[in-house]
Amino acid sequence: MHAYLLSTDHVIQPFGRPVSETLVHNRLLGGHQEQMLRDLGCTVERIASPEQVRRLPCLLVYDDVYFTHHAMARFLKAARRRGHSERANARAALRTSALTERFTPGFQGEQVEVPGTGTCRAYDCYYLTRFDPRLPASGQADVLPVPYRMVKVRQRTNLYFEPTGLFVVPISRAFMTPIRHWSAAVTANLLGMTAFFCRTLRKRPWAAATLPVRLLWRAASLRPASLAGKFYVAGPRCRVAPSAHVEGAVLGRGVRIGPHAVVRGAVIGDNSAIGPGAVVEGSTLANRVSVDSGVTLRACVAGPGANFGNAITQFSMLGRNAVLCPDSGLIDFHLHGDVEVTLDGRRVASGSRLLGGCLGDGAFLGPGVKILSGQDVPNHCMLIETPRALVRDVEGRLPEHVLRMDARNPGRPVRRRRKAS
Repeated sequence: MHAYLLSTDHVIQPFGRPVSETLVHNRLLGGHQEQMLRDLGCTVERIASPEQVRRLPCLLVYDDVYFTHHAMARFLKAARRRGHSERANARAALRTSALTERFTPGFQGEQVEVPGTGTCRAYDCYYLTRFDPRLPASGQADVLPVPYRMVKVRQRTNLYFEPTGLFVVPISRAFMTPIRHWSAAVTANLLGMTAFFCRTLRKRPWAAATLPVRLLWRAASLRPASLAGKFYVAGPRCRVAPSAHVEGAVLGRGVRIGPHAVVRGAVIGDNSAIGPGAVVEGSTLANRVSVDSGVTLRACVAGPGANFGNAITQFSMLGRNAVLCPDSGLIDFHLHGDVEVTLDGRRVASGSRLLGGCLGDGAFLGPGVKILSGQDVPNHCMLIETPRALVRDVEGRLPEHVLRMDARNPGRPVRRRRKAS
């Protein structure tokens, strides 16, 4: 089978990079697509226009579509089965459910009605047996829903954040989504985590075969809770504190995880450091990322060299060498209506009330600076408090909100002013 990856020229803001260079589980999206297709036995060719499609039957995939190995394998199997009998083109789709509508549904695939199935989300992934490059591919293919199974993990939450009082996270190995915005990249990293972990175990047979022994050695106990807290795949020279809880994670080379830290459902790159007492859930951290002590991360994506110093960050994305200082923050929810984001120069609804922000490459968020949900901070932008609020000279004029208490008169505030010249 021949597979074509069609360039869409989409650029992800605020990074200014092509969508194929977006990080998904610490790999570029373009490299992820090529590897998944090669694992399915396809020969991959990148093209710039539909006129370059010459070999049929073939797969035509747009370069902004993220898909897991299980989703593409099931679509290819169903398309081949139907293609042999009907000689028809097929377009991949997923039946609408919590898997497609839970996070940022405003950036999901096109919503279509399929007879006998109901409402589906269609994606730019096609199985072609005949093709006219002068016409849109979506008009030449019938929607083919990909079968999948889904498990819902429910957690209680406040009614302000979720009207039902339950926060639901869908889990499935078959997942697809287009990436046209940084929030969609966060969704792809979160909902594709299960498939990535299973695929990692399958591609590392020695690690998978010895995992039961490793669990017993790491936990030094037969209690189920202790065994679950040591269920991870680690690279060379990793150091995980005995009191740390690491579950369903993939660790790179030289990762350091401090005492009492919790890492669950995460991908952590080489030489990254998780501080004592930190919590990292459903996140993808690239190489050399540092998470300070006591910090909580949920559903975040960070580029190489990023730093998390604020108390809690959720559903957010940081670029290369971006910094979140202590006491800064990205507001991650909107109490009334959906969070609005910037796409192609205009404000659009993301379809979700729970969404953080994005820091570009080299961006710096200083102490005390808070960013509203859905905002983008450009590359190399530094946001700090105004210098007028800082104490420049303790013997000179102090800001209005600062009082100086002399040691000789501890009960009497003294405000010093400069003498008039």
